[in-house]
Amino acid sequence: MKNQYKFKSHSCFPIVIAFLLLISISCKKKQDDTPVPDKQMLMTINFTNNFINPKLGAIVFVSDAAGNSLADTSITGNPRLVLSTSETVTPPYQVTIATWDPYMHNFLVNINTYTHVLPAEWTIRGNRLISTGDASYRLTNVPQHSDLILNSSSGYSNLTFANAGSLPVYKSPDSLYVKLNGSAGPMYKWKTGLVAGASLEIDLSTMNMAGTHTISLPVMAQDFLARVSGYNDTSDYSALMVTTDEVLGDGTAKDKIVVSYPPSAFVNFHTYLELVENWDSASTYTYSKFGPLPDEFIKTGAVISGIHPSVGSVLFSVSGSYTETKATWHFQDADYLAFAWTVHGPDTVTSMTLPVLPKSMAAMFPTLSLDSMRLIQMEQSWYPATASFRSYLDVLFDPLHPGKGSYLEVSSVRIMME
Repeated sequence: MKNQYKFKSHSCFPIVIAFLLLISISCKKKQDDTPVPDKQMLMTINFTNNFINPKLGAIVFVSDAAGNSLADTSITGNPRLVLSTSETVTPPYQVTIATWDPYMHNFLVNINTYTHVLPAEWTIRGNRLISTGDASYRLTNVPQHSDLILNSSSGYSNLTFANAGSLPVYKSPDSLYVKLNGSAGPMYKWKTGLVAGASLEIDLSTMNMAGTHTISLPVMAQDFLARVSGYNDTSDYSALMVTTDEVLGDGTAKDKIVVSYPPSAFVNFHTYLELVENWDSASTYTYSKFGPLPDEFIKTGAVISGIHPSVGSVLFSVSGSYTETKATWHFQDADYLAFAWTVHGPDTVTSMTLPVLPKSMAAMFPTLSLDSMRLIQMEQSWYPATASFRSYLDVLFDPLHPGKGSYLEVSSVRIMME
């Protein structure tokens, strides 16, 4: 009987276990049957070519139109990022990208918030310079000249009075371009053999005459800047351009600027111009163009007539035609960690507000708060090749042509806050 009992008792054990498992499965099934909200896709963003510092990281978050966080994440490398939310939200959204790089004694955190965004796929391409090391140079037999001497190589330029110095090398091997304004006009000389660790001696007893181009200004400008950089092709606008001239105003009002370049050395140029009508003016106008050297400075018709900042937001009045409006806030904590936060929006808005900080940002940067940010700049930009702010974003982050949106012709006006 004992053996029979044991057998029966033992044979019943699997039945009990099976019964308990059925109960467990039934309970789990009921839990699994609980409706789960579908994920709503917000944005897909591809990061390429080390847009994010490969030694550091970035934070991306999406907010609703009111600035409330819908999704946020920390990333590194060159990821393909798909952002979604379990909430039901109606576009448009706000998309914020925060990156940081070494700056002074700490880091500079660049934060860009793009408003009025519809669900899309973006590609953000980096244009990061990576030094192979430093080189040094010394100029000899320097002729009589006026103004500063320009030293330039791929990705580097410097205006100086000194006849010797050092520079980072971003392309190896490379050549150093030296330009000065002699008694007969602008002159230049190339010196080959620029590599990391090199020590170049450049004899300027013989130099070539540079080509010149005149750019007319829309107003008499008391202060101005003109920078011309050359490219070896018409498609790859990398950061490895060579600056051929940099002209600074001296306080004398002028209605034109003469820039120089080495003839036949480049097939394309980037021209950046900046002007202030007079010392009392609060507005600075800029014009940027890739392609042939322009004959004139195209001035935007946008006029900023009123700026009224408050904590984390700003009201403003603008007249005239433009494509994009930008407001930039700044903060630096006690350890010199600096933040620059720019909100981008269309020409239809008259106010901008910083979005709510998500958990990832608050955890990474505990000293950052919206009430610590100070408005430092307002800017309105006109992109002739785009019909609207959203079409500008489509070009700027176009997955088929990543990076080229950064080289659109643009005319802007900005006001720095005191």
